[in-house]
Amino acid sequence: MTAFLAFPPVGSVGGVVRVPASKSATNRALVLSAMGTTEVDIVRPLESDDTRCLRRCLEAMGAVFRETQEGLAVHGPLGGRGDREVVLDAGDSGTAARFLAAVAAATPGRYLLTGSERLKQRPMGELVAALSSIGAAISFGGVEGALPLDIRGGSLRSGRVEVDASRSSQFVSALLIAGIAIEGGLEIEPRGPVVSAPYVRTTLETLAAFGHRVVPGAVLRSSRGATPVDRYAPPGDYSSGVPLLAAAGVAGGFVTVLGLPWPSHDADALALPALEGAGLLLRRVSGGLAAVGERGKLAPLTVTATNFPDAVPALAALAALAPGESVIAGIGHLRLKESDRVEALAEVLEKAGARVVAGEDRLVVVGPAQGVSGGLVRLPTFGDHRIAMAAGLLSLALPGLLIESPDCVAKSYPGFFRDLESIARRS
Repeated sequence: MTAFLAFPPVGSVGGVVRVPASKSATNRALVLSAMGTTEVDIVRPLESDDTRCLRRCLEAMGAVFRETQEGLAVHGPLGGRGDREVVLDAGDSGTAARFLAAVAAATPGRYLLTGSERLKQRPMGELVAALSSIGAAISFGGVEGALPLDIRGGSLRSGRVEVDASRSSQFVSALLIAGIAIEGGLEIEPRGPVVSAPYVRTTLETLAAFGHRVVPGAVLRSSRGATPVDRYAPPGDYSSGVPLLAAAGVAGGFVTVLGLPWPSHDADALALPALEGAGLLLRRVSGGLAAVGERGKLAPLTVTATNFPDAVPALAALAALAPGESVIAGIGHLRLKESDRVEALAEVLEKAGARVVAGEDRLVVVGPAQGVSGGLVRLPTFGDHRIAMAAGLLSLALPGLLIESPDCVAKSYPGFFRDLESIARRS
């Protein structure tokens, strides 16, 4: 049975929330720790559906995880089970699928990499082509260019590899991670523009934090470092923090979000100017960021969001509540996420009362949405955590909204609605 959440509108918001650890940094840390031979303590990692799924796959490949008071202790090495096929089920996680494809290709053994029905629709072909060009033995088990993949690992060789990253920066990140498993490392040359390029910088920074050698540039380089680390603390997650900051603009009031480092190279930190453009006042505070907004004073947005895709649903919710026309462009790659987020957002915003035109790589939103009168309307989330968060923001301001399958936020932020409720002021 489909669950629904009624989240009544609030008078304002006010309070302090500590954002969970970055999903991007946690996933990278899990993989890098599992690829080593010495134990690494990961301090306060994110606990979510995505990170648990990646952990299960790494355990199937031979990594050992141990719960500690501070988080997790992890060590490898990774390796297959002789000639027995190891099944790696990446669930809904595109990050896990791309990283595991590269790591399995570099690790001796037989692997079947698969995932959910939605994940099987997401692109893998460009990464497989790049890995195959440097010796990987990978074949498609179904539709060309998608999961499942049959992988005979251990045949990657050092050298230069080209990759088309116009549909996902994770292809570049996966190759950077594979570089530390190969004697001599890898040189990675992206062809054309790299979509969501800041995530590549996150990968480079995490590799360096783990003691590996990296060289950024038009041609990126990665190779195994000589001095492994024994402790790593992921930063807070801007992808989770942006909706909380946006709540101050939606409902009026203030929100302090702890755990967000500043300055930050996180991709969604690039969305902060868009929040300010929408009318929020942002300021740095000890341990995080604070946002102040005035209800009914949002301004329409014109923004190109190519490099901060996970912030787009929250920005779209702000656009729906602002008077006039907003344009959020450069988002064609959002059609390849957990849902087709361009079409999903268009449907959600229209049900909430905004007028929306969905283009191939943009949303044009005309607000303000007024909600519904004399009844209830169901906001679909398409099983997508970011869409559910946007629906939560709309519910702060608009009556009569029911959020479908709210538990899908467990993919990245299981406590999202609990934390949203903690800052709600209804009287």
